[in-house]
Amino acid sequence: MGSKGVTLVLGAGGLRGLTHIGVLKILEQENIPVKEIVGCSIGSLIGSLYAAGMRPAEMEKLAKCLHRRHWIDFIVPKNGLVAGQRVLEMMRLLTKRKNFADLDVPLAVVATDLYRGQEVVLDEGPVAEAVRASISVPGIFVPYTANGTCYVDGAVVNPTPVDIAQRRGAEIIVAVDLSGVGTVNNVNNIFDIIIVAVDIMERELKKHRLIHGDVLIQPQVGHILPSDFGKADELISLGEAAARDSLPQIRELLTAL
Repeated sequence: MGSKGVTLVLGAGGLRGLTHIGVLKILEQENIPVKEIVGCSIGSLIGSLYAAGMRPAEMEKLAKCLHRRHWIDFIVPKNGLVAGQRVLEMMRLLTKRKNFADLDVPLAVVATDLYRGQEVVLDEGPVAEAVRASISVPGIFVPYTANGTCYVDGAVVNPTPVDIAQRRGAEIIVAVDLSGVGTVNNVNNIFDIIIVAVDIMERELKKHRLIHGDVLIQPQVGHILPSDFGKADELISLGEAAARDSLPQIRELLTAL
């Protein structure tokens, strides 16, 4: 497959997925090239920013300035609490309206086809629209409709899509897995209730879908609510720490390759 590098699988996990930024920071600092990214939900969002050319340091600054009003547009509930147009426009801006073919790093995004109950891998067309489909947590975001299909969060079927990276011919897979990291013992709002419920579902899915990445990074983020906008610093630091622990294994695999 050409030059050495890793395929990075970035899993679902609500705002806990800001840990992905910490992982990317360490890989960049250690000059470990990322050949391809496969992302699900928040992993697709962070992965798309990186693939579109945004550096981890820029992502960190963005994460620390996160405010719900920039991303969340509440509506009178019908198909979801959040219309999703605001996050779609934000992603169009941040990905520079790129199509998958225009990205600096190849990217594949996982969503769920609600009508067929099937996993869908999106790797063509506008990146922002694919990310909007992949992050559509049922009950929170209005499902994303396109091409006669209704999409919801990829975490419903495949929260850490290592198998997709394998099917795409990855030689070294580094997977960041946030499923099954533990559940907080308090919830503050309907966002917390829905996302923690999805978190529990992901842990059950994990029992039936084994994750066999060459390197499995599991940041210890279970104590943080997956809807907490105020924990960016801590989440990124936890991602950095988990990535550092995995560096010897990654280097060994790259040397063997």
